[in-house]
Amino acid sequence: MTLNSLSSAADDTAAARAEAQRQRILDAAQRCFIARGFHAGSISDIAAEAEISQGLMYRYFQNKRALILALIERQLAHDEEAIGHMPAAADLVDGLLRCYQLWARGETLETRGNAIANVALYAEITAEAHRDAVVAEVLRRHDRLTSAAITAWLRQHDIARGRTPEDADLERRTLLMRLLVEGLAMRAVRDPDLAAETVRGLLAVAIASVLGD
Repeated sequence: MTLNSLSSAADDTAAARAEAQRQRILDAAQRCFIARGFHAGSISDIAAEAEISQGLMYRYFQNKRALILALIERQLAHDEEAIGHMPAAADLVDGLLRCYQLWARGETLETRGNAIANVALYAEITAEAHRDAVVAEVLRRHDRLTSAAITAWLRQHDIARGRTPEDADLERRTLLMRLLVEGLAMRAVRDPDLAAETVRGLLAVAIASVLGD
Protein backbone atom coordinates (compact mmCIF):
# COMPACT_ATOMS: atom_id res chain seq x y z
CA MET A 1 0.00 0.00 0.00
CA THR A 2 1.40 3.40 -0.97
CA LEU A 3 1.71 6.43 1.28
CA ASN A 4 -1.01 8.16 -0.73
CA SER A 5 -3.44 5.28 -0.29
CA LEU A 6 -2.66 5.10 3.44
CA SER A 7 -3.31 8.82 3.75
CA SER A 8 -6.55 8.53 1.79
CA ALA A 9 -7.77 5.66 3.98
CA ALA A 10 -6.93 7.63 7.12
CA ASP A 11 -8.80 10.66 5.76
CA ASP A 12 -11.84 8.50 4.98
CA THR A 13 -11.82 7.03 8.50
CA ALA A 14 -11.54 10.47 10.07
CA ALA A 15 -14.39 11.79 7.90
CA ALA A 16 -16.60 8.84 8.84
CA ARG A 17 -15.91 9.40 12.53
CA ALA A 18 -16.67 13.11 12.21
CA GLU A 19 -19.95 12.41 10.42
CA ALA A 20 -20.95 9.84 13.04
CA GLN A 21 -20.23 12.39 15.78
CA ARG A 22 -22.22 15.02 13.92
CA GLN A 23 -25.22 12.69 13.63
CA ARG A 24 -24.91 11.80 17.31
CA ILE A 25 -25.08 15.50 18.21
CA LEU A 26 -28.09 16.01 15.94
CA ASP A 27 -29.86 13.04 17.53
CA ALA A 28 -29.18 14.52 20.97
CA ALA A 29 -30.39 17.95 19.86
CA GLN A 30 -33.58 16.45 18.47
CA ARG A 31 -34.31 14.69 21.77
CA CYS A 32 -33.65 17.89 23.74
CA PHE A 33 -35.75 20.06 21.46
CA ILE A 34 -38.64 17.60 21.65
CA ALA A 35 -38.46 17.46 25.45
CA ARG A 36 -37.80 21.15 26.16
CA GLY A 37 -38.42 23.19 23.02
CA PHE A 38 -35.85 25.14 21.04
CA HIS A 39 -35.41 27.99 23.48
CA ALA A 40 -35.41 25.99 26.70
CA GLY A 41 -33.11 23.31 25.30
CA SER A 42 -29.63 24.74 25.85
CA ILE A 43 -26.30 23.93 24.26
CA SER A 44 -25.16 22.52 27.60
CA ASP A 45 -28.24 20.26 27.69
CA ILE A 46 -27.49 18.99 24.19
CA ALA A 47 -23.81 18.41 24.97
CA ALA A 48 -24.76 16.45 28.09
CA GLU A 49 -27.29 14.40 26.12
CA ALA A 50 -24.62 13.64 23.48
CA GLU A 51 -22.10 12.89 26.25
CA ILE A 52 -19.53 15.35 24.91
CA SER A 53 -18.09 18.67 26.04
CA GLN A 54 -19.55 22.00 24.95
CA GLY A 55 -16.21 22.79 23.36
CA LEU A 56 -16.49 19.74 21.11
CA MET A 57 -20.08 20.71 20.29
CA TYR A 58 -18.90 24.04 18.91
CA ARG A 59 -16.43 22.28 16.62
CA TYR A 60 -19.43 20.88 14.75
CA PHE A 61 -22.14 23.52 15.20
CA GLN A 62 -21.53 27.21 15.74
CA ASN A 63 -24.79 27.84 17.58
CA LYS A 64 -28.32 26.60 18.18
CA ARG A 65 -29.57 27.98 14.87
CA ALA A 66 -26.97 25.86 13.05
CA LEU A 67 -28.35 22.79 14.84
CA ILE A 68 -31.92 23.65 13.82
CA LEU A 69 -30.91 24.19 10.19
CA ALA A 70 -28.98 20.92 10.16
CA LEU A 71 -32.02 19.06 11.50
CA ILE A 72 -34.15 20.51 8.72
CA GLU A 73 -31.56 19.60 6.08
CA ARG A 74 -31.25 16.06 7.43
CA GLN A 75 -35.01 15.62 7.30
CA LEU A 76 -35.07 16.88 3.71
CA ALA A 77 -32.55 14.23 2.66
CA HIS A 78 -34.62 11.52 4.38
CA ASP A 79 -37.87 12.77 2.86
CA GLU A 80 -36.55 12.89 -0.69
CA GLU A 81 -35.20 9.36 -0.42
CA ALA A 82 -38.44 7.99 1.05
CA ILE A 83 -40.92 9.70 -1.28
CA GLY A 84 -39.54 7.89 -4.30
CA HIS A 85 -40.30 4.57 -2.59
CA MET A 86 -43.76 5.24 -1.19
CA PRO A 87 -45.93 2.11 -0.99
CA ALA A 88 -49.15 1.21 -2.76
CA ALA A 89 -52.42 2.84 -1.70
CA ALA A 90 -53.49 0.26 0.91
CA ASP A 91 -50.04 0.21 2.52
CA LEU A 92 -49.92 4.01 2.44
CA VAL A 93 -53.24 4.18 4.30
CA ASP A 94 -52.06 1.72 6.94
CA GLY A 95 -48.73 3.52 7.22
CA LEU A 96 -50.40 6.87 7.85
CA LEU A 97 -52.73 5.25 10.37
CA ARG A 98 -49.69 3.95 12.26
CA CYS A 99 -48.19 7.44 12.14
CA TYR A 100 -51.37 8.91 13.62
CA GLN A 101 -51.34 6.36 16.44
CA LEU A 102 -47.69 7.00 17.30
CA TRP A 103 -48.11 10.77 17.08
CA ALA A 104 -51.17 10.52 19.34
CA ARG A 105 -48.99 8.81 21.97
CA GLY A 106 -46.36 11.53 21.66
CA GLU A 107 -43.81 9.08 20.26
CA THR A 108 -41.09 9.79 17.73
CA LEU A 109 -41.19 7.84 14.50
CA GLU A 110 -38.05 6.45 12.93
CA THR A 111 -36.45 9.57 11.42
CA ARG A 112 -35.69 8.06 8.02
CA GLY A 113 -38.60 8.35 5.67
CA ASN A 114 -41.03 10.36 7.77
CA ALA A 115 -41.86 13.95 6.93
CA ILE A 116 -42.96 14.53 10.53
CA ALA A 117 -40.87 12.39 12.84
CA ASN A 118 -42.31 14.05 15.93
CA VAL A 119 -45.23 16.47 16.14
CA ALA A 120 -43.63 18.55 18.91
CA LEU A 121 -40.46 19.02 16.86
CA TYR A 122 -42.50 19.84 13.75
CA ALA A 123 -44.40 22.49 15.69
CA GLU A 124 -41.16 23.93 17.12
CA ILE A 125 -39.59 24.23 13.67
CA THR A 126 -42.73 25.84 12.25
CA ALA A 127 -42.89 28.34 15.12
CA GLU A 128 -39.19 29.15 14.79
CA ALA A 129 -39.71 30.01 11.12
CA HIS A 130 -41.98 32.87 12.26
CA ARG A 131 -39.17 34.27 14.41
CA ASP A 132 -36.08 33.62 12.30
CA ALA A 133 -35.91 34.62 8.63
CA VAL A 134 -33.01 32.26 7.93
CA VAL A 135 -34.90 29.28 9.36
CA ALA A 136 -37.98 30.37 7.41
CA GLU A 137 -36.09 30.45 4.12
CA VAL A 138 -34.49 27.04 4.66
CA LEU A 139 -37.86 25.58 5.69
CA ARG A 140 -39.54 26.99 2.58
CA ARG A 141 -36.82 25.52 0.38
CA HIS A 142 -37.33 22.19 2.15
CA ASP A 143 -41.06 22.49 1.50
CA ARG A 144 -40.60 23.24 -2.21
CA LEU A 145 -38.21 20.33 -2.71
CA THR A 146 -40.43 17.91 -0.81
CA SER A 147 -43.46 18.98 -2.83
CA ALA A 148 -41.47 18.56 -6.06
CA ALA A 149 -40.53 15.02 -4.99
CA ILE A 150 -44.18 14.16 -4.26
CA THR A 151 -45.23 15.60 -7.63
CA ALA A 152 -42.59 13.52 -9.42
CA TRP A 153 -43.80 10.40 -7.61
CA LEU A 154 -47.42 11.11 -8.55
CA ARG A 155 -46.39 11.74 -12.18
CA GLN A 156 -44.72 8.34 -12.33
CA HIS A 157 -47.76 6.77 -10.67
CA ASP A 158 -50.01 8.19 -13.41
CA ILE A 159 -47.69 7.21 -16.26
CA ALA A 160 -47.43 3.64 -14.92
CA ARG A 161 -51.22 3.43 -15.14
CA GLY A 162 -51.37 4.73 -18.71
CA ARG A 163 -52.60 8.19 -17.75
CA THR A 164 -51.29 11.50 -19.06
CA PRO A 165 -50.63 13.67 -16.00
CA GLU A 166 -51.56 17.33 -16.10
CA ASP A 167 -49.44 19.81 -14.16
CA ALA A 168 -52.38 21.58 -12.52
CA ASP A 169 -53.88 18.31 -11.35
CA LEU A 170 -50.53 17.08 -10.01
CA GLU A 171 -50.10 20.35 -8.11
CA ARG A 172 -53.55 19.98 -6.57
CA ARG A 173 -52.95 16.37 -5.52
CA THR A 174 -49.51 17.21 -4.12
CA LEU A 175 -51.02 19.93 -1.96
CA LEU A 176 -53.75 17.55 -0.83
CA MET A 177 -51.09 15.06 0.27
CA ARG A 178 -49.24 17.73 2.22
CA LEU A 179 -52.44 18.94 3.90
CA LEU A 180 -53.42 15.37 4.72
CA VAL A 181 -50.17 14.45 6.48
CA GLU A 182 -49.71 17.76 8.28
CA GLY A 183 -53.35 17.92 9.33
CA LEU A 184 -53.26 14.34 10.54
CA ALA A 185 -50.28 15.14 12.76
CA MET A 186 -52.03 18.09 14.37
CA ARG A 187 -55.27 16.10 14.78
CA ALA A 188 -53.31 13.35 16.56
CA VAL A 189 -52.36 15.86 19.26
CA ARG A 190 -55.79 17.44 19.59
CA ASP A 191 -57.90 14.34 19.10
CA PRO A 192 -55.74 11.32 20.03
CA ASP A 193 -58.59 8.89 20.69
CA LEU A 194 -60.16 8.56 17.26
CA ALA A 195 -61.10 4.98 16.43
CA ALA A 196 -58.64 3.28 14.10
CA GLU A 197 -61.38 2.27 11.65
CA THR A 198 -62.65 5.85 11.48
CA VAL A 199 -59.19 7.17 10.63
CA ARG A 200 -58.51 4.35 8.18
CA GLY A 201 -61.77 4.95 6.33
CA LEU A 202 -61.11 8.67 5.95
CA LEU A 203 -57.52 8.05 4.89
CA ALA A 204 -58.64 5.57 2.24
CA VAL A 205 -60.91 8.18 0.65
CA ALA A 206 -58.25 10.92 0.85
CA ILE A 207 -55.43 8.75 -0.53
CA ALA A 208 -57.64 7.63 -3.43
CA SER A 209 -58.11 11.30 -4.30
CA VAL A 210 -54.36 11.99 -3.97
CA LEU A 211 -53.60 9.11 -6.33
CA GLY A 212 -56.33 10.14 -8.74
CA ASP A 213 -58.06 6.76 -8.42
